[in-house]
Amino acid sequence: KQWYQRRVAITAGDRKQTFIQQLKDLWTYPVLLKEGLCLAPLWFCINMFYYGFNFAWDMILPSASLYLGFVMGGVGEAIACCLSMPVIQFLGRRRAMIVFQCLSALVFLIAIADVDLGNDWGLDSVLSLIGLTTVSICFSTVYLWTSEIAPTSHRGFAFTFGSGLGKFGGFAGPYVFNNLGPATTRAVPWILLAVLSLLCALAAVFLIETGDKELTHVPAEVQERRKGFRYRI
Repeated sequence: KQWYQRRVAITAGDRKQTFIQQLKDLWTYPVLLKEGLCLAPLWFCINMFYYGFNFAWDMILPSASLYLGFVMGGVGEAIACCLSMPVIQFLGRRRAMIVFQCLSALVFLIAIADVDLGNDWGLDSVLSLIGLTTVSICFSTVYLWTSEIAPTSHRGFAFTFGSGLGKFGGFAGPYVFNNLGPATTRAVPWILLAVLSLLCALAAVFLIETGDKELTHVPAEVQERRKGFRYRI
């Protein structure tokens, strides 16, 4: 009954908003702006990591084993697809994002070590395949989480904004993986990626867990949902 009454209370004016009205709501309801600013680095960085890996295998993997590396990368993504939903269900959206961003940062930091594993394989090559798996789980999480954080009236706006930032991140990724290292030192790209991963984990700390809550439809419900929020992980 309460669900029905809430749905009835949502008027046509609440649902059919113009782009200008949606922008105004960011100031009328500051929680929308706060959560949007926290989601922004997640979209940018996760896409940068994901497409950076996928467009830089020729720089990361040994040339003699390039196709084997592609197969292993595909296996890593398949594992991520199978693990994503159970992991998100068990840990929750917020904890899953924090945990796997921290794991990604750890992978990037370990990859700084220049260790030869034989047959032209280096430690960074193996860790990149592991990193692709952790980043792919984050990739699935940010799509699900965005759809639940944004209210129905602003969900399209949130996805458009996030996907746009993700495109820019996707463009930047290959440059970081392919060009930054030769222009500086091999450690610089990995350090940058690790720092960005930790910043994403920090951004996730300020977002609310949505797995145990009903979807919101209008900004006022988002503001109400935020009451009593704690930053505990």
